Amino acid sequence: MELTNEEKKFEEKCQNVQDKMMRQDILFIFSKTPSKRYSEYNINISIPKNKSPKNKEDYEFILYVNLTKKSILLFSKNINPISDGRNILPLINQNQNKKVKLNIFSLEDINLLEIMNDLNQFLSEQKFINLYGYFYLGEEYDSKIIDSLQNIEKINCNHLDLINGTVIEAPSLCTISDDYFCLYEKNQNNYTLIFYSSIKNLLSFNITADSVVTLNWRKKVAIKQNEMIYCLYPLKIKSDKDVDMDKVMDILIEKIRKIGFKMNINEKKKGEIPNIDLETVEGEIMRLESQLKNRDNILVFNKLIQNYEKVIEYYSALNDSKYVEFNNKMKELLSNEKYAKYIK
Repeated sequence: MELTNEEKKFEEKCQNVQDKMMRQDILFIFSKTPSKRYSEYNINISIPKNKSPKNKEDYEFILYVNLTKKSILLFSKNINPISDGRNILPLINQNQNKKVKLNIFSLEDINLLEIMNDLNQFLSEQKFINLYGYFYLGEEYDSKIIDSLQNIEKINCNHLDLINGTVIEAPSLCTISDDYFCLYEKNQNNYTLIFYSSIKNLLSFNITADSVVTLNWRKKVAIKQNEMIYCLYPLKIKSDKDVDMDKVMDILIEKIRKIGFKMNINEKKKGEIPNIDLETVEGEIMRLESQLKNRDNILVFNKLIQNYEKVIEYYSALNDSKYVEFNNKMKELLSNEKYAKYIK
């Protein structure tokens, strides 16, 4: 199909920047997507890291430009934790008086060379932590872009939604990073973002016998007298593969551990057997379980978590199946809504 005048001008812009970037050993490769609805481009950017044994991979990015919708997005493919589907263009922009958001107004507003300069400056500062996430509900994302992100977990699932009294299952993809949980519904070659939230807003989660995972999120709904009002937002997903939903549970527990607990309950430990008095620790677990059942107490809760970790580490080192038993106990405790107040 013949290019429009706008596409020709944009490709000329890309070619000029590509030539300049090559002289800096930066790859800047643009291609028009085969979309029939939109005039859109994916620009793959590869910037070398400082040459050292610890930095063997290049920094990889995708700049997405939709000339039809007048939108532009920049994704990191391999920088943790920001390679999770967020638009990092507003994060790298050095000109605070000209913040680049989702929408632009004309082709002339796209300054590719300025974007590359900002990106290089951003990389030189190495400030990748505690950056805000720019996600857009209802936005369609090229599935190839989301699939190419390297530092997120991706799990195929079905989103359960109640419409006119009927439960509808929509083929979906959930992604989990250290910071964010996202849910996309699949439609042809695109993913539509229908939900996203910081992991810190997850209040509780559980799984039923038929592998339905319910995630209860704290959601902002209004501001009243200068105070934010929140509500509980339940999100339900399921899969025909039990292992996929178990994986979701395990990943979320691991993320919560990173936020609030120093433990590792997902991977079996290797190496020396921990030097603990197993009989004493298991006896302590029984007493703590009984205390917590009779009376809520955060100190008892945290102590029980710590002792679970000890026996999990012990049985994992022995490759003993009791690892699974205590791992499941840990899952049940952390996913119990009753104790959500302890893991906020």
